[in-house]
Amino acid sequence: MSGRYESLDHDSFKPLYFQLKEIFHNKIESEELKEGDMIPSENELQQIYGVSRATVRKAVELLVYDGLIDKKKGKGTFVKRRKIEEQLPVLKSFTEEMVGRDAYKKVIAMAYIKAPSGIDTLLKLAPDESVFSLKRLMVVDGIPLGILHSYIPAKFGLSLDEDYTQSLYRILEKKGIRLKEAEQTIEVTMATREETRLLELKVPCPTLVIRRLAFSINHEAVEYVRGVYRGDRYRYSCKLTRY
Repeated sequence: MSGRYESLDHDSFKPLYFQLKEIFHNKIESEELKEGDMIPSENELQQIYGVSRATVRKAVELLVYDGLIDKKKGKGTFVKRRKIEEQLPVLKSFTEEMVGRDAYKKVIAMAYIKAPSGIDTLLKLAPDESVFSLKRLMVVDGIPLGILHSYIPAKFGLSLDEDYTQSLYRILEKKGIRLKEAEQTIEVTMATREETRLLELKVPCPTLVIRRLAFSINHEAVEYVRGVYRGDRYRYSCKLTRY
């Protein structure tokens, strides 16, 4: 922990607990405080910043809620792993996103099935057409991060003998199918019982759910994928412009 402490502005419209929370949020985001670092105790924070215990506890509660720190009974409060961040609006595979990290994929299930209702419409398929269904678990730094369930029209001829622990987009490209763009939605929902088990959550927790429809350079719908990511380990960022 750095010996440099920012002061709180007692005349600010921002509550003191929120200012204290922001100070540590910024220290963690800038990596001045790194994963596993211990932050000062409640008593120490009271003395350092000249605030009440209630103020300190409120700030700590917010940092825990944001998934930035973890309180361990009898040991102290520590900085948690940084969330995996995906930048929008770049269309990347999981393999491309995780370059440089200890990451791998595990195939949960794959088969040719009749296209589920709704998905057949999105992929512009006839009601009786089949799709290649591929469900995979994404693991990063030894921790399950997300579940991806892809549906790809049978006409693209993906083989059941292919190694789908590799990049799906690369496999498609080898078959001459190049993706150009995608439509994607992101929402928050509670993990189902199966998702809780696969993601190794202690209890059902909020997850980030993405739904993506990817198109080829020929404007064909190639893949519909539903992804479920741990809310405490994953986030999206994007750059916005006014005009």
